[in-house]
Amino acid sequence: MRRWLPGLIFAAGLVLTVQSRAADEPLVVAPGTSHVDITTDFTGADIKAFGAMSGSGDLIIKVVGPQQEVTLSREIKFGPFWIGGGRVNVEDAPSLLYLYATKPIASILSPEAQEKYGVRLEGVPVRIEPHLLAAAARDWRKTFFRLKEKDGRYLEDDRAIKVYGNRLFITDIPLPSDLQVGTYQIETLLVQSGKVADHNVGHFEVRQVGIERWVWIVAHDHSWLFGAIFTFAVMLLGLALNAIFHRSHQ
Repeated sequence: MRRWLPGLIFAAGLVLTVQSRAADEPLVVAPGTSHVDITTDFTGADIKAFGAMSGSGDLIIKVVGPQQEVTLSREIKFGPFWIGGGRVNVEDAPSLLYLYATKPIASILSPEAQEKYGVRLEGVPVRIEPHLLAAAARDWRKTFFRLKEKDGRYLEDDRAIKVYGNRLFITDIPLPSDLQVGTYQIETLLVQSGKVADHNVGHFEVRQVGIERWVWIVAHDHSWLFGAIFTFAVMLLGLALNAIFHRSHQ
């Protein structure tokens, strides 16, 4: 409770705003930060989202990371040997997907509404390349989601949102140490009588700072320059090691 006190104090101020604009804005939400900085000693982060709502209802908070491409491969046993069983690329997949709710999402929204608002964990659209037959693509898709859930990058938690007095709410969003750089979206749905009464979308940035940011920018925006610098650095290291080796044997 004590570690959430600053967020609750801020959210309390939002209640006045909600009450004055209840007809138009029944939901007010704010991420606890606008950015997360990745440095050499970054070991993960724990940010908060907090807000206020007018009237009782259920909440769903969806945290979505920037898209990524993942390569999956598998091996199959052929007699005493293991051989390659295929490889695919999973594209347009969120690097992180958290679904938080005040109750199990299946009990809050119909399957059609879950699909519409993208709050079904394995309902996220991803693209399997190369194009495969439906059954094969479905197997790879299941494997992808199973690995993501096992790794904790995709999860659903119906106990993560704390609601106080049917007005204030707050949740913790733990972020792993190997975060992907980019824009993360926090979408909050207010559900009343089985229907989405309002939704709110916020963002925060994950960014590299210091030398890591310079390396990341050069590697992504100027790959030829990064390759040239890396090659030159390896040459210098080789020359230095060669000089040290010869000096030690004189």
